[in-house]
Amino acid sequence: MSSYTEHVTRVLIEDREHPGLGTVAVLTFAPPEGEEKRPATLGPRSIVAVTDAVSTALDRAEAGEIQAIALTGTGRVFLAGADLSMFADPTAVQHVETMTRAAHDLQVRVRTSPVPVLAHLNGAALGGGLEISLMADVRTVAPDVKGIGVPETSLGILPGWGGTTLLQSVVGPETAVRMILEDPARDKQLTADQAFEDGLVDEIAADLDEALDEFAALVAAHVDVDEADTDVVDPTVVEAAADPTSAVPGAWGGRTAPLPGADTPEAEALLDALDAPHGSAETRRTWAARLEGQGAPAVGRALSLLQKLPGSSLPEALRREAEALGELVRSDAAAASMYSAELLRRGKPGRHPVEGAREIRRVGVAGAGLMASQIAAQLALGLQVPVVMRDLDESIAAKGLAAARDVIAKTAAHGRIDEDTATQVAGSLSATTDLQELAGCDLVLEAVPEVLAIKKSVFADLESVLDPEALLVTNTSSLSVTRMSEGLTHPERVVGLHFFNPVAKMPLVEVIHTEATDERTLATGLEVVRRLRKFGVRSADAPGFIVNRLLFRVLGAVLASLDAGADPAEVDASLDALGMPMRPFTLLDLVGLGVADHVGAVLAEELGDRFHASPGLHAMAEKQARFTEHSKTAVHPPVSPTVAETFAADAAPVPGQALVGDALLERVRDGLAEEIAVMLDSGVVERPEQIDLALILGAGFPRHRGGVTPYLDASGAAHRAADRSFHGELFTASR
Repeated sequence: MSSYTEHVTRVLIEDREHPGLGTVAVLTFAPPEGEEKRPATLGPRSIVAVTDAVSTALDRAEAGEIQAIALTGTGRVFLAGADLSMFADPTAVQHVETMTRAAHDLQVRVRTSPVPVLAHLNGAALGGGLEISLMADVRTVAPDVKGIGVPETSLGILPGWGGTTLLQSVVGPETAVRMILEDPARDKQLTADQAFEDGLVDEIAADLDEALDEFAALVAAHVDVDEADTDVVDPTVVEAAADPTSAVPGAWGGRTAPLPGADTPEAEALLDALDAPHGSAETRRTWAARLEGQGAPAVGRALSLLQKLPGSSLPEALRREAEALGELVRSDAAAASMYSAELLRRGKPGRHPVEGAREIRRVGVAGAGLMASQIAAQLALGLQVPVVMRDLDESIAAKGLAAARDVIAKTAAHGRIDEDTATQVAGSLSATTDLQELAGCDLVLEAVPEVLAIKKSVFADLESVLDPEALLVTNTSSLSVTRMSEGLTHPERVVGLHFFNPVAKMPLVEVIHTEATDERTLATGLEVVRRLRKFGVRSADAPGFIVNRLLFRVLGAVLASLDAGADPAEVDASLDALGMPMRPFTLLDLVGLGVADHVGAVLAEELGDRFHASPGLHAMAEKQARFTEHSKTAVHPPVSPTVAETFAADAAPVPGQALVGDALLERVRDGLAEEIAVMLDSGVVERPEQIDLALILGAGFPRHRGGVTPYLDASGAAHRAADRSFHGELFTASR
């Protein structure tokens, strides 16, 4: 029985008279009546509504009743593509093949239309919505539109309603390959200006009236060209008419062949685009193969379809596209990707304030080092209130202020804020050595060295000058917030906000509550995170919280193998199948070996022998060495010889513990499953979804795995190591 409920898109139809076009049938895509705040999406009934409406308009065109067709949307959305909630229901997924046939049949039929077709992108056009617009002869876009693209490969599928086949004929091979393969992996969508620069749209038009005027001018220019050429009869045109890749006889004359012929310059350009570099160390083709080896086949399938386009007929290419989409939509990667996409959708910062939060009018930051200055800048940008940084050392305070203002300047340089706002926000930042200047703050966040005694001392000093209701916030990454607040008169106003480095780019903040934290304090912490436009994930006060606890369970297993005498290069490559953004040794270098050694020791002390305090890591940290060497030509940085030398010197070989390859991977998966079960059972988090969201955003756990708990279910580790399934049969039942 299906649990999917479709919100059926309506198609509003009206005829407009235009002096340059004649009668135009305007088809407007709209959400269900009474649900105007929802985007118009495409489910099984919605695709029927859309294809029926366009087919009826084509019938009228063939009967001579109308002289043009225009497609547009309502509000801030043109058409948002397939309804992702449909993909979460295994029964509803069965509809995809029928929907694909309907979309493909319409793509083919529109090419026979005797009248030109306009798509005016009044708002976001994603996935299937953008693919519907590809059937148009002319596309225009409103100037402030964002959210244009084909994100399907990031969802474990591909643009299967004509996008993989037709996009290259609109924007050219290089841009099409980038949009289909690479933009989704980078979470990149186009703005109106970018769509115009890429040739995806023909003109920028403020509204439909202006779009129709631009449309009329383009149609007239085409007619003028045709009339100037009426006496010329080229026999190759007759031959081309029989070629299924060419324009269709009797159709509006502005259309050209949608697919490149075999052995043509266009075909060569497409193949060149597929073999172009992806980054500095691999090509798009080798990158796609690497992703497939990590359980993400969608990019490789899309690349294969693009490669086969030259010399194909449109029906042949669309048939291959439909087959590929049908297979991918039932894949484990698609199920997991849709799950993670829904997690991210539901977890994104809300539009409304968190209920119960107190008003924040002035903020303090205790500390002025690198992390403190980054956080201060984000607080000033997000809260738009005065932010004062305080450090004991006057020169450090001054440097911290300069660094925070530099973050503001870079934000403006990237176009995220205007210069006036940047000047105002930079002016709201100040620095001092005087503790009393924090007295009027409603919230003070400490970002001092990760030493419990220092943090307790800072909190005690702050409590002596702050209002009793002002929040005390810590950015600790591993220390106990409860211990930090021991001895305070008001421990109920203490909360942790664990920002990740670099603060401006990392979207996650772990919101840490102790048993003493009151509801108003927790609500205010969550509200601060919301106003910074970051994802807040709640965690109880426990060693390592969520992300670091699980990352160091992984790193502990890796380091234990090294300490037992395993080959460093083999160890570093053993977890590639996980699909993490970097190998373990690169991650250790990024974290910093001193920090990693400290956190690892803290977790081992707090949580016992499930965590490994590595002698080899400690020795590497004392040497101020690195695990990897810099390289511009390698996908993964090569392992430094220092690793083998250092770990060999301190080695204490343990029989059967020097694991590499699949054996080490299994140890890591089992360790993660065990640790997550402990975290759920002890109330660190309430639901597996919190862990998945935190690891996707804070550690880059691959979305095509759905996050860590679906992966552990699918791999069997959850059952093997924790005697449970985190999601029932959702990721374990055969698909």
